[in-house]
Amino acid sequence: MGYTINRKTKLQLNDGSSGWQNVPRLRNVPGLQMEEEKIEVTHHDSNNREYVPSGLSDPGDYEFEMETDRKAYPVHQKIFDLWKSKAEASWRLIYPDGLAFEFTASVLKITRADADPQNPDVIIDTVGLAIMDVEDISDTLLG
Repeated sequence: MGYTINRKTKLQLNDGSSGWQNVPRLRNVPGLQMEEEKIEVTHHDSNNREYVPSGLSDPGDYEFEMETDRKAYPVHQKIFDLWKSKAEASWRLIYPDGLAFEFTASVLKITRADADPQNPDVIIDTVGLAIMDVEDISDTLLG
């Protein structure tokens, strides 16, 4: 999974209590991978292998990095609370060109990175999400 740093990409969380909130201080925001499984349907009369889409997509897991400050940014604390409770929440990933996805996910892990020698006061966490479903909401957001 290739990571990019894009200041205009937004990741939003809706835990059901406060509406949509931007996750601030994102560092590395990877692309969301969408992949549909295929089924082989090759038969004796086939010249080549033949496949059909299965109709099942596997969005997989998703990881992002953030500069964590649970006191200054309450949404960071909510992410930790979701990890502790294992509860699912709604998330949105919105790219600068208008491509946008909404998905349900639970927080699988939070990994604390070693201190950055250049900036030892910054805490960097990698957050792993288990995605349950994904919907393209680009048209909805663009109007």
